[in-house]
Amino acid sequence: MMNRFFGGRLALLVIMLISLWGAQVEAAISPLEQVRTTVTGIIGVMQSKDLAKPDKKIARREKIMAYVTQRFDFEEMSKQTLAAKWRDLSPDQRKEFIRLFSELLKNTYIGRVEAYSDEEILFDKELFDGDQQTRAMVYTKVVKNNQEIPINYKLMVKNDEWFVYDVMIEGVSLIRNYRTEFARVLNQERYAGLIKRLQDKVDKRESAKN
Repeated sequence: MMNRFFGGRLALLVIMLISLWGAQVEAAISPLEQVRTTVTGIIGVMQSKDLAKPDKKIARREKIMAYVTQRFDFEEMSKQTLAAKWRDLSPDQRKEFIRLFSELLKNTYIGRVEAYSDEEILFDKELFDGDQQTRAMVYTKVVKNNQEIPINYKLMVKNDEWFVYDVMIEGVSLIRNYRTEFARVLNQERYAGLIKRLQDKVDKRESAKN
């Protein structure tokens, strides 16, 4: 009698856990849908007639930045860019690098996307990397003058959300490009030289926007 009681309780517990797990999976948004939400949000801001007014330039850029900040994992991007050098940095140096590098990435990405603001965006497909499905690639295309320009996003999942850790524009990885450039600077000028160069790049782009 006791065995049947515990057996019934165990079966009920298993059913409840399976049901809960199924609900969580169903509630999770796919990487393609999360990229779609972010990109269409950015395009919506860029196509807004009100935000196109000269006196709304700063507000327009801030709204775009908000979408990018919400979906991009700048800490992971920083780690991947510096690779083994990341371990040599102190916590304060890591914060400093993330701050400057994220500003550079946001401006670079937004500058590229702004060039395609009037074109059609096609959200093609998503492919998962490995059985655990914790990383994925989302394939998108910009249709411009009857040509398709690929912009693909690499994402990783954290707390049931997908975050971008690299963008490949026309087959060129932003992270790989910066990794090569920064490795050369670190070898020649050390960390202080890299930070100075990053600050100069950020300041130059900020000046260009005003």
